[in-house]
Amino acid sequence: QEEDHLKFGNGNISLSSSSACSSLDYSSFSFSEVDPPSLGSVSPLGESERLISTTRRGRDSGNHLISAAKTDGRVTLVIPWLVDANDRIILYGNGDNCAQFSCQGEQEKYIRRWLAEDAGMPFEAMELEILFYPAKYHKFASSIFALNDICSLISEKDADVCILEEPEHLNWYRSPGSPSWTNKFHHVVGVIHTNYKAYVRSHAPAGFLAAPLTAGVNCMVVQANCHRVMKLSGVLQEFHPGNEVVENVHGIRETFLLEGQRRRSSKPTGIFKVYFIGKLLWAKGFDILLELEEYFRQQTGSYFDIDVFGTGPDEVEIKRAFEDSAKRENRMLDNLSIRSRRPPLPVRFMGMKDHSFLAGDEYSIFVNPSVTEVLCTATAEAVAMGKHVIIPYHPSNSFFHQFENCLFYNDKKSFMIQLQKALSCSPPNISNESLKILSWEAATTRCIYASVISKRDDAKNKRLERTKERHNIRKAISGLFSNNMESGTISIASFGSMEGNRCEAV
Repeated sequence: QEEDHLKFGNGNISLSSSSACSSLDYSSFSFSEVDPPSLGSVSPLGESERLISTTRRGRDSGNHLISAAKTDGRVTLVIPWLVDANDRIILYGNGDNCAQFSCQGEQEKYIRRWLAEDAGMPFEAMELEILFYPAKYHKFASSIFALNDICSLISEKDADVCILEEPEHLNWYRSPGSPSWTNKFHHVVGVIHTNYKAYVRSHAPAGFLAAPLTAGVNCMVVQANCHRVMKLSGVLQEFHPGNEVVENVHGIRETFLLEGQRRRSSKPTGIFKVYFIGKLLWAKGFDILLELEEYFRQQTGSYFDIDVFGTGPDEVEIKRAFEDSAKRENRMLDNLSIRSRRPPLPVRFMGMKDHSFLAGDEYSIFVNPSVTEVLCTATAEAVAMGKHVIIPYHPSNSFFHQFENCLFYNDKKSFMIQLQKALSCSPPNISNESLKILSWEAATTRCIYASVISKRDDAKNKRLERTKERHNIRKAISGLFSNNMESGTISIASFGSMEGNRCEAV
């Protein structure tokens, strides 16, 4: 290692997840669509790698950073096994098209088959190591939690570098007396891509009280279990001051990149259909979409057509709101002056479909009004496919400002202007440089560099920690001695040097 970088040890990596990885067709799962990133003489991960993650379902998040392995290295994906068959039915369904697993071997076989056949990575499908930990699905939190200490399942010889996806989620429930991840591994990197604080504030009972408590717990567990934290966007709270960085370390499947190349070389068709794809949840911005539709009608005399792909818990209610004007007005945030009954919106609900099936020229405009995302994978996929992408100015969308086919708006009027622009012309061709930024190869390189803590930064962080400790000690002692007493007032004006727990009052 170069002198300016910390040495991580022998280089094994673990990727741990609360995603059961059953339905991978929606996922951006790709652990080695890429060649090992060229880092010159510095390779922070050493000669072999091993990774760890936390999403609830692979197909929902597209957040598996298994792409850091070199050909001579070793990668272990650590994922939950739902021990209760009823939990597996709840999550994976019970229909003909649903994945059914009666044992861990069947689930592992499913993952390896998907990698080899659907993802086109037969070598990686053979080389990937998969480790299951027993877990249970908790309906009240819509999340999976481990039933025992995950660290104890990983051998000491493999405990070198660890990437925790959603480290706060993984560590909400820990076995009493179990060691922290930082005690088990030489270097632990946490990748945070879910805004739990916002979800709790919006959906939990007494969310305005529960949200700050959730944020505080998240800070404690992340700081106790990570050396380095990577946040996908600046919309997330502060977790680990001095040791966190905002960086998009997720890539997208090669399928979407190839579609961008195809569209660039094909002739414009003049077809400008609008669509949205994602979970049918009000939190995904359907309230906002209703308002945008209404404003567009007020200004132009008609609604705009849009096809919606996806399913979700709020599907029935959302469909009714778009079809029934009375329910629609009840869901709108603005108090409309005209409350007469209006016809159904020209919105078609198309059911679940993989985003890659929307490649081609039929759909050229992707609209995503959501402001609850951290960084939306569907938006990145639409950008890569060379479509017009209409999204709001928001910290979660900052990464997309660099792409020429993104159209941003900050209010209803600017949305209408951007949509009219997209409906009148073909999207600009996306460059090879832009496609490379969206690839897993570039995302993996960003991940590796963002994971490194230089010795200079490490020394700076330790100085800041010592300063903070001294400040806390001063504050605590001044509180003890600044009480009014019957015999007079005792106070300490200032403090001089401190070493450890020793303070010298001046």
